[in-house]
Amino acid sequence: MIVLGAVLPHPPILLPRIAQGREVHARATRVAYEAIGKRLRELDVKRAVFVSTHGIVTLNRFHILNADLSGDFERFGHPGLTFGHTADTDLVQSIGSAAEAQNVPLTTTGLWEQSDHSVGVPITLLKDDLPPSIAIVSISFRPPVDHYRLGQAIGQALSQISEPTAILASGDAVHRLNEDSPKGRHPSGEQVQQQYEAALSTWDHRSLLEIDESLRRDVDESVISPTLILMGALERLDANPRILCSEHPWGVGYVTAVVEIVGESS
Repeated sequence: MIVLGAVLPHPPILLPRIAQGREVHARATRVAYEAIGKRLRELDVKRAVFVSTHGIVTLNRFHILNADLSGDFERFGHPGLTFGHTADTDLVQSIGSAAEAQNVPLTTTGLWEQSDHSVGVPITLLKDDLPPSIAIVSISFRPPVDHYRLGQAIGQALSQISEPTAILASGDAVHRLNEDSPKGRHPSGEQVQQQYEAALSTWDHRSLLEIDESLRRDVDESVISPTLILMGALERLDANPRILCSEHPWGVGYVTAVVEIVGESS
């Protein structure tokens, strides 16, 4: 039973040990994370699915982790800062079966990217607000519509589970919003950012599917694919999205959103 969805940005600079004081420039995102954690507690979430953008990402297939997660932030200069979580193997199996039934290419794997900060940052920030075990599925380079189809399969699997469950889509939005970006400003960056936020606010997956894939690469965004998976998973539910925070202190768009479940869609 899905009771909550969320979109979560994942810049490691949100973590004080990495940011060394610079995290104050993303204070609103940290506050939004706290609000998500509060909802997880209030809804007594027992199961959770994370959508990763930096796990096992390949050309033709999606992947789901069937082993305990273990990683660190060595890539960001902090090998001693680690993260991990227990795998919800029953949930992994259920999602795998649903994907197979719907002909979605999803591979179960025991290996994962050691420096997957797209799950490492949310897990570190949410900590005890998360259930004891989780499932993690990654995006791929398959077409956008296939991400929505994977979400539909996940939603089908979760509809058979009685415990309160959350789906947490991790992704940073446009990385080239202005001159503060390490990669420089892209002239269409703001346009794509606004189109994404409008589609999220109105829960319009078709608008996301219409964004040109080459433009998505040019503006360097990583949030549309996980959001499409989230939208597919909640397709049969009456979802009420709300953007809690949108900020870009370093020229990269960080969007934090909560998706409340009102009931079954009509």
